Amino acid sequence: MKREVAETIIKTMKKVDFAIDELDKAIRPIEDEQERKKMLVFIANVIHDLHVKITLPVVQHHPDLHPDVPSSRDY
Repeated sequence: MKREVAETIIKTMKKVDFAIDELDKAIRPIEDEQERKKMLVFIANVIHDLHVKITLPVVQHHPDLHPDVPSSRDY
């Protein structure tokens, strides 16, 4: 994978992460516990899949781009 492509993916994933965090915050106040839990479980599954199927393959090629590594670039 070309570095330029990897950088674009990681940059975009950071935006996705921010959007998912905002969605999580919007869902938390839902009064119906069962409905809220179903949504939060779905979000957790999405986060897991994004990490496993997109972020991990990218950082296998370019470990320095891993978003949780303090030395990674901030885009």
